[in-house]
Amino acid sequence: MINWKLRSGVLGLTGIAAIALAAPAAAQGQCSPDKLQDVATRYVKAQHDGSVFALPVGEWVDYRENYQLVSTATGVIGQPADFAWNLDLVDPGSCRAFVEGVILAPKPYVVGTIMGWSFNGLGQINSVVTQAGDPQFDAQATAAAVAKEDWGVIPADKRDTREALIAAANAHLAALAGPKIVEPELTVDETKGAVAVRGHVGTADGPAVAHVLRIEGGKVRYDHVLAPKA
Repeated sequence: MINWKLRSGVLGLTGIAAIALAAPAAAQGQCSPDKLQDVATRYVKAQHDGSVFALPVGEWVDYRENYQLVSTATGVIGQPADFAWNLDLVDPGSCRAFVEGVILAPKPYVVGTIMGWSFNGLGQINSVVTQAGDPQFDAQATAAAVAKEDWGVIPADKRDTREALIAAANAHLAALAGPKIVEPELTVDETKGAVAVRGHVGTADGPAVAHVLRIEGGKVRYDHVLAPKA
């Protein structure tokens, strides 16, 4: 079992502490995995096009980067770019899709985006964005490292349950030293043994942070950390 940790966009960063994670409630009821996968796939196209309208947005869309409200025309989503590597997670239990992606050109970024689905379309897009100037940021090194990882579907008879994945994520984050993650938001993909956690560092108005964990047999195999500077 490999247990090294890749810090996406902030390689080697530490400073996240114990938090209590609970399984998120599905405010809009159960969502189709196929629908959420379509949302994730279309997000990749939206980034390629530089247009949020490649996504099935509803009558309105709340787009935020690092918890700040940003125009979809001027934010990362509005700048045409292809992902050099990307990972998508779908969570019918919370009606969310999550995409982590590495952009190398025309400007390097590492992005982790949560998209919440509701009955009338995609209403919320929340990204944690790291870029040049953030601590230990190196998109090229990140892309090279993640390309060697296995984030494939885990056979059904070897998968951890949702509850086990959340417990393992909780234990892993609790073992890290530093300020707590406040108001954590989880996206759990049981088929890939993956948990994405987004929250604030230290206080409810602290800087954004995201962890993307691959968990196999109750143990964390990979931990990508996206931590923009305050």
